[in-house]
Amino acid sequence: MKHIGFEFTDILPGKTIGKLEFQEFHEQQNGYLHGGMTSTILDMVCGFAAYTLVEQDQQVFTVESKINYYNRGMGKEYFAEGRVDKAGKRFHFCEGELFYFEGDKKITVAKCTTTMALL
Repeated sequence: MKHIGFEFTDILPGKTIGKLEFQEFHEQQNGYLHGGMTSTILDMVCGFAAYTLVEQDQQVFTVESKINYYNRGMGKEYFAEGRVDKAGKRFHFCEGELFYFEGDKKITVAKCTTTMALL
């Protein structure tokens, strides 16, 4: 997370929120937020949301992830939210969203669903 400059702003039971200040190394060939950055951020917010609901000696890891890209990432500051949709004994099912604002208008870049295994 430190390497890409992403930081969490809120960590709650079953939910995490964070932000990213766009930098040149985040961009793809046309200057937009790279899809790999998008998937990395969404994996982190979902994974940490899942982690907030496990026991102290447990870990979580991603076993499945599906990302839908809605819009090009053209913002200067991005926000991401991850939440546990359904917590289970072996798996937590999570949802995430990455977005930015143009004035007051929220622009969704991508949404994801992930399955996090508990170990």
